[in-house]
Amino acid sequence: ILGDDMGLGKTLQALAAVELLARERGISRVLVVAPASVKYQWETEIRKYAKRAVQVVEGSPTDRTSLYDEPTFYRLVNYEQVVRDLPAINAWKPDVVVLDEAQRIKNWAAKTSQAVKKLESRYAMVLTGTPLENRLEELYSIVQFVDERRFGPAFAFLREHRIQDADGNLKGYRNLDKIREKLEPIFLRRTRDQVLGELPERTDSTAFVELAPEQQALYD
Repeated sequence: ILGDDMGLGKTLQALAAVELLARERGISRVLVVAPASVKYQWETEIRKYAKRAVQVVEGSPTDRTSLYDEPTFYRLVNYEQVVRDLPAINAWKPDVVVLDEAQRIKNWAAKTSQAVKKLESRYAMVLTGTPLENRLEELYSIVQFVDERRFGPAFAFLREHRIQDADGNLKGYRNLDKIREKLEPIFLRRTRDQVLGELPERTDSTAFVELAPEQQALYD
């Protein structure tokens, strides 16, 4: 699980990790699950840095079925497609599954979360700047994708770490040091403050766009 703050290069780190697995472990099929809005951003990054075959899955059910039959190193799908195409994706037998913006599976009861956790692979990576937003259950759900035994059964995990009043209302959490200990072997997180001195200077680029007359009229 890579939980770096936004802007610290989680995508590039994931691509580097995949490249190491390709060289050292012989993996050849990588599934990236990401929000639909960033699939093409992943494609751009892969072509720029990894220079390996990449396919973006889009289109109708028939179109997607034919795409899954094509050979590729990277296959990019969005979360909704995992729900609809789970059998076809698992039939491809990815070696690695990378979840981007993995807070999308924070609700363990959601249909999307349940489908994603049925993905089969030798290796799993999770990228999220917010592994825990509101409730401890969110962290449990995300960790479960990487290592379903890490935290043990959900009822035991919550009983050990939640503090509730007589009516069952949440009052707080306890034994968080135990959670940190269990997370340490699989969780990496850096904040901006920790790496600010290592980052290059900001570069700004200005692009001028010429509007068509009918568009310009909207701003006059």
